[in-house]
Amino acid sequence: MTMKGLKKRAVFLALWLWQLPQNLAGLLMVAILRPEDCYDFEGVRLCYASRMRGGISLGRYLIVRDTMQDYTGRTERHELGHARQSRLLGPLYLLVIGLPSLLWAAWWHAGRGVSYYSFYTERWADKLGGVERC
Repeated sequence: MTMKGLKKRAVFLALWLWQLPQNLAGLLMVAILRPEDCYDFEGVRLCYASRMRGGISLGRYLIVRDTMQDYTGRTERHELGHARQSRLLGPLYLLVIGLPSLLWAAWWHAGRGVSYYSFYTERWADKLGGVERC
């Protein structure tokens, strides 16, 4: 194995361990939801599952409802933004981003006149994922 290959594996392992709680949760979600399609997407594993209600990012595992795919890739990029939050925050991600985001998703609905993406976790994910909203 080349030095480049060793370095790549070492970085992968370090990131996987840094994000251990969310990576384990992500693997569990993948096992439970049994996605129809998964592929590598900018250093993470992106999966589409019909049994998923919306989208979730747990470490390097992004799971999106299969019907949420769109030609803009906005949903995938938003979830990629959450994955980048996970890389930055490591084990704090679930407390700082994951739990507040889940609570916001449970509380929010369109009739309230407030954008779902106005909440700090979602606004930051959009920024990190390069998503622009009107």
